Amino acid sequence: MISGIIGSYVLALWLDRPQEIQVGRLGEIQFPSGWLLYAGSARGPGGLSARLERHRRHLSSGKRARWHVDYVREQAAWGGAWARAGDGRLECQWAAALCNLPGAQIVAHGLGASDCRCPAHLVHVPALPEDGWFENALGAERIWMESQENVPGPRWGAGMDELLQLLSTGEDLAREAAATAVGRFGPEAIDPLARILAGGDVDARWWATRALAEVGGEGAIAPLTQALADADPDVRACASLALGRIGAASAAPSLAARLGDESAFVAGIAADGLSMIGEPAVPALTQRLADPSPHVRLLAVRALERTKSQSAIVPLCGVLEDPSYLVRYCAQEALEKLGVGMVYLQP
Repeated sequence: MISGIIGSYVLALWLDRPQEIQVGRLGEIQFPSGWLLYAGSARGPGGLSARLERHRRHLSSGKRARWHVDYVREQAAWGGAWARAGDGRLECQWAAALCNLPGAQIVAHGLGASDCRCPAHLVHVPALPEDGWFENALGAERIWMESQENVPGPRWGAGMDELLQLLSTGEDLAREAAATAVGRFGPEAIDPLARILAGGDVDARWWATRALAEVGGEGAIAPLTQALADADPDVRACASLALGRIGAASAAPSLAARLGDESAFVAGIAADGLSMIGEPAVPALTQRLADPSPHVRLLAVRALERTKSQSAIVPLCGVLEDPSYLVRYCAQEALEKLGVGMVYLQP
């Protein structure tokens, strides 16, 4: 337990879609979908326990927006916390470590770092690090939060049956906590979550998809791939991001098919997922460059650019004479970012 103990911590927050968020005096900031990590410290009354419980709550509970992360938390789902007890102020050191994670990006300068000279204390990462990274790199351990008295969430150390019930019927805060907690069961949780996906209502299916993202691993790929065909666009979008986070190369063709989804929102999220998979997604994206829809071809071009793979160069060169000017223009930009140099387009 961490009640009353001071120390440093990292929060994980999950945005299921790109969105613009008003962040205090920083103004409106465009956030990408996926994982956000925030480094902070707790030195006031109540220590780490009180601070993390505060971060877990929404402003509707009476909490005042005090830090940048409070504004982000209003739109993002709780994804977990890691902490290390001690007198030292480690948040700046930890923020630097977060910025050095593979693919980490600073969303806005000064975000989460209004009281220091760090570039930012809140960063976007393409995948959530394993618990072992937090332990080895930061000396921090995962904290399983107790539920607030007025929120019917999982008990400390709750069993899988209780967590699955909360995923199906609980309030949103309880479902957030349950989706994170069920991840500790690993592959054991996959079949029960797949059954919720097959027969639950739309909210239950979304949370089961979110929980499968937390479980991760090869076993989660099949049910998440099936969820790409769910009747609800939010479930399809959540599955797309989950597969991207896992790096599910085997699901790339199914994910690429979603670039033509009837929902433009899902199509954009599918492109994000493919770019997170990286080089293994290049063949599937290349096939979509021949799609009759200019929008699908454009999404494929942009995703190929974000894979940062040299194997994307040849297929991108192949669309420099695409019928769509926008597709040609974005292909040129992508090639320049991949280091090909200036490419001149025929007017």
